[in-house]
Amino acid sequence: MSKTIIVGGGIIGLASAYFLRKKGLDVILIDKGEPGAECSSGNMGWVCPSLSDPVPAPGLVKTSLKWMLKRDSPLYIKPSVVPSLSPWLLQFWKYCSEDAYQLGFKAGLELSKDTLRLYDELEQENGLTFEMHRKGLLFVCLKENYIEEKMESYRIVEEFGLPSPVSKTKHEVLQMEPALSDAVAGGIYLPAERHVRPESLTLALTEWLKVNGTEIMSLTEVKGFIQEGDQIIAANIGEKTIEGDQFLITAGAWAGKVLNQAGIQVPMTAGKGYSLTISSPSVQFRQPLYLGDSRVTISPFHDSVRIGGTMELSGLNTDLDQRRIEGLRNSAAQYLRLPVLGKEKAWCGMRPMTPDGLPVLGRITGYTNLFIASGHAMSGISMALSTGSAMSELISSGKSEIDLKPFAPDRFKTQHSNDKKSKVTV
Repeated sequence: MSKTIIVGGGIIGLASAYFLRKKGLDVILIDKGEPGAECSSGNMGWVCPSLSDPVPAPGLVKTSLKWMLKRDSPLYIKPSVVPSLSPWLLQFWKYCSEDAYQLGFKAGLELSKDTLRLYDELEQENGLTFEMHRKGLLFVCLKENYIEEKMESYRIVEEFGLPSPVSKTKHEVLQMEPALSDAVAGGIYLPAERHVRPESLTLALTEWLKVNGTEIMSLTEVKGFIQEGDQIIAANIGEKTIEGDQFLITAGAWAGKVLNQAGIQVPMTAGKGYSLTISSPSVQFRQPLYLGDSRVTISPFHDSVRIGGTMELSGLNTDLDQRRIEGLRNSAAQYLRLPVLGKEKAWCGMRPMTPDGLPVLGRITGYTNLFIASGHAMSGISMALSTGSAMSELISSGKSEIDLKPFAPDRFKTQHSNDKKSKVTV
């Protein structure tokens, strides 16, 4: 039986393992920590196919230059990393055009169009229970002109079978969400969107995989690969190697570092996001909120509420900057009648970012059995099941029902040092 080695146990790796096991393939999942413990654990849990637009967008160059040195801004770039990050930033800013944005949005919607159906099917899976809410998403703004801009940009979702966004007046918004203050000018309601408690989802998938015969190797770091010709034949985990027929890299923000060990260069960087989870909160919310002007989000769960957002480019690290947490509090306060009080837990995680804002999905050029699925930025939970399904099809049959060309690994002219004549340990 064919065996797939998955490197990375975040939501993308777990979802890929799930669909591969459903197809009857043997799977070994390797994670340097615990499955679901990195960026998959403290994010907002949004399942929002309508928000499949890429991060680089028209006008962001000017805005990001204004924000980049302010620690409490939606986008902060640490000055010390600017020299090493410059090649990536130059590519990123190149994609901040209307044409690139529209192409990226359509590609993201194509990848996400079956997301809600796949979550329905996952919820119906025997022995798999997780927290999911079907309450839509309320996008609110302090400035009316921002609402009009967003309404126009989100009309495209209708082409992919999603309900039209609905413009809401200030009065309607306050009726829908009494926790909001009079400062809000209005909003947009996206009725089909959902949200999950991400920790419950990753735990449910991990347990299902264990019960259904997947070997999970936690606290295990892949230190290199053994290559024969155009194939990877084993992953090196220190004192021993793990052999496999296919190798799938789903290591999130660390995917570039893992692939470097096979001589592959992919322009992946880490975008740090922050969240604050408040248990037994003093303020109750009826649905998830996107605080549009500040790029801050709010997710209500069964026993808590999570406030999250911001993008920090400071290299591959998990250092928590308390000033960014304070920035979340201050941004949310602009929209709310009362502060949200309760027991707090601050968190930060590394989002995998590509210059064009699209994930990298597919087989690595020059190899017959090496694949990657990473770079989902802020859409990991939302795109996880569609990605896992597509990758399981590609690995098991060589093709996918979803057109993966826009996500091809070699679109950035991925380089590799592949000596097909000899056996190489890298």
